[in-house]
Amino acid sequence: MRRPDRIFALVLIVLCLVASLGNWLSTLIPRRPLTSAPASGPEIALIKISGPIAEGAEGGIFQSGDTGSTRIVKAIRQARQDKAKAILLQINSPGGTASASLAIHRELMRTRQTSQTKVVALLGDVAASGGYYVATAAEHIVANPDTLTGSIGVIIRTQNVASLLDKVGIESGNFKSGEFKDILSPYRPSTPAEKQILQTLVDESYQQFLEAIATGREMPLDKIKPYADGRIFSGSQALAANLVDSLGNYYDAIDVVRELAGIKAENPKVDLYPPNRFPGRLGDLFTSTVESLVPGYQQVQFAAKSRGLPLMLWDY
Repeated sequence: MRRPDRIFALVLIVLCLVASLGNWLSTLIPRRPLTSAPASGPEIALIKISGPIAEGAEGGIFQSGDTGSTRIVKAIRQARQDKAKAILLQINSPGGTASASLAIHRELMRTRQTSQTKVVALLGDVAASGGYYVATAAEHIVANPDTLTGSIGVIIRTQNVASLLDKVGIESGNFKSGEFKDILSPYRPSTPAEKQILQTLVDESYQQFLEAIATGREMPLDKIKPYADGRIFSGSQALAANLVDSLGNYYDAIDVVRELAGIKAENPKVDLYPPNRFPGRLGDLFTSTVESLVPGYQQVQFAAKSRGLPLMLWDY
């Protein structure tokens, strides 16, 4: 083995060992539940959605860098229970799995319908597909003029490596209990019947997406569909299409929150939900370090989690 290859292999081994050690240590550090704020509650609960959206709680010190829907849903519920006057969602995400995006969207809609807590979304560099789906639950959406948003649609990824296996002389096979048990198998082409099943799943999730936009944006479906072919928009283009409400930055979003929630203070109290405790900060450091050493780390992690699932994702 050449010296550069040995060094690269050694680095990967060390990273794996460190990740394993970190996950073990995380089980020794007691995780405090989200603590309730004083009886009056915080004025603004800031909830950040960053990276691909997937099911789960982002467990362990060394996280994969995606947004766990369970963790976000808990944060929304806690903010509601603490009687926060408003939730400010700071979204910087290309989307994620359909089910995880739906879970967050549903909890935000529940907050709007059952409490006095206002919901405002602030779109960052990217808030596309599932990221935009989540934002449509807000009463007001603020985007930067150069935000990339839209990508309204659903996709299921497939791979077919059959011809590659033929070239190297590998023959694959399986024993199954039913015709469709190995649907999405990468070792053979999909049959017409399988393609129909998968397209039905995509169409069903897509319809949910359209209805969420129609409800959240108070737009008829026929006004949404011209923009719902998967294309992306700048924030300025999204404003012209009525997909967002205004253009601005964090402080502009705070002003919108103050107006909607009736907050008089010019500098309202903003609490991060959930609190960024020590394990989470270590996780952020680990993720950024690995991403710098292995570009595409987050995308690979998410792809492994979401294989075969309907995705509300801008697959860039």
